[in-house]
Amino acid sequence: MKRVLPALAVTAFMCLIAADPAYFSASAARGLALFAASVLPSVFPFFFCSTLLTAIGAARALSRLGAKPVRVLFDAPPEGAYALTLSWLSGYPVGAATTADLYACGAVDARGAAKLATVASTSGPAFLIGAVGGAMLDSPGAGALLLAAHYASSVLTGVLLRKLGDRPRKCRASRAAVCALDTDTALADSIRSSVLGMLTVGGYVVIGGMLADALSLTGIERAVSALIPGDAANALLGVIYGGIEMTRGCVTAAECASFPLAAASIAFTAAFGGLSVLLQSHSFLSRCGISFRSLFARKLLQGVVAAGITFALALVFNNYLT
Repeated sequence: MKRVLPALAVTAFMCLIAADPAYFSASAARGLALFAASVLPSVFPFFFCSTLLTAIGAARALSRLGAKPVRVLFDAPPEGAYALTLSWLSGYPVGAATTADLYACGAVDARGAAKLATVASTSGPAFLIGAVGGAMLDSPGAGALLLAAHYASSVLTGVLLRKLGDRPRKCRASRAAVCALDTDTALADSIRSSVLGMLTVGGYVVIGGMLADALSLTGIERAVSALIPGDAANALLGVIYGGIEMTRGCVTAAECASFPLAAASIAFTAAFGGLSVLLQSHSFLSRCGISFRSLFARKLLQGVVAAGITFALALVFNNYLT
């Protein structure tokens, strides 16, 4: 049954594509354009730098300053400070990729990687302040509020799951005992790894957009609007679309006239990440033996926490940000 249901879902998706190839070709083109114009130039430099920093052994040095806070708050190894900082600065999926790199070179074990998967999994300031706050909500201040709540949800979720007894699956990939540095190949290896990682991210962006467009063909927008009138419908649709593709969900939620509702919906979507981001992250975290089910549960909790914090802050600062 575990294989039958996914097979049926994929087959149904293929039938939809075959029924309207022009629609889905345009959808794929939009996804590729989004990846080429926005995701690739904004994420690749961070992806490369984080990979190179890990390869040259900078994680240990950069983790010393934050070793005590991540141990006390999250019961995580010192490298958690390094992964968390890169995730906060860079956004998805750099935190997951950094965690996988740290695991691969022996800097963290499977339990430590599971801890980092909770806290070092965030969007970044470029998306929340620039794209969401500036472009979608026409309020950089709103973007700053969303970013603060987003970071707070990452920290609070890590605290809530601090004592969670995670049992990662046995990882098939071999691990090096130490993070050895070869000065002759570190740069080339980092570029190669970053390019391959970005191609994987691009594939998920395209597929996520196509799935969201497939969902819109079902008439879900009319159904939700008929059942839930007003702004609540847009907020719910934002969560639904965001459950598949984060940017699509944020754009839909931003159409709410009520700022608290729009902000809460966007906050949930950005913290949960949607299927596209979850699959991107899992493509790296699976190397550490972390299951998709575990990642899904962690991100769902983070989304709920982010929505609650953001809604409360938006009610307080509504008059100042709209």
